Amino acid sequence: MERADGRIAQLQLFYDATATGGLPFVWHREQNGPGGAYGGWQRVSAATVGPKSYAMTAIENSAGKLELLFSTYGSFCHTVEGGGGGAGGWSAADDFGLAPTPYHGGVVLFKEQDGSIDAFASGAYGGGSMERRHQQNAGAGWGPKQSMGQVPDAGVGLSQPSSVQQLPDGRLHVAAREWNRDRTWETWQSAPGGGWGPWQPAAPGAAPPLRAAAATAEATTADSAAAGPRPKADAAPASRTAS
Repeated sequence: MERADGRIAQLQLFYDATATGGLPFVWHREQNGPGGAYGGWQRVSAATVGPKSYAMTAIENSAGKLELLFSTYGSFCHTVEGGGGGAGGWSAADDFGLAPTPYHGGVVLFKEQDGSIDAFASGAYGGGSMERRHQQNAGAGWGPKQSMGQVPDAGVGLSQPSSVQQLPDGRLHVAAREWNRDRTWETWQSAPGGGWGPWQPAAPGAAPPLRAAAATAEATTADSAAAGPRPKADAAPASRTAS
């Protein structure tokens, strides 16, 4: 992903000898300057990624630090670059509170026009069809988990959002497909920063709306698919540890 200062940051899953259950860790490196050479790989956290879902995603917050989410044992862990206390200078990983139902996708991060950040994920068992957390700024941290309401059709489960869009009036629009059916639902905020209207079926055959480029800073790595083949440590020695 591209940083605000023009540098490129990379996140990758690698295995090493300390992993439990044969699961990988998240590793991070980035350029020393825009267009420059990359620094060495460093392990981000002592928490492993997986099983079943190897999803991870990151975004730069208002303080210019990366915030990383990765899947571990059915929920998502959260860590912040430069937080100290963890591996490689990252904060110790903690439970982010979003736990999508298995096979319903991962977490989607979206940056609004004012620099605030949203995290969206399919609702956990017994929750709403979609859940959201909001960070107004890095100093304030993440607000509580909020339900975005239930799809009116019984038995429908949504995947992660297929698109998030900020409208000219500041409201957000979210569209998501059903996890096991080619049908898309959508909802809009009632007002900027406000609640959500009812979920409605999108027009048949209509493509989901594109994300507004000026309002989006989502960062999804090549390993951010909600589920898939186990990643291979072919870009770093299996014995590599954080420096």
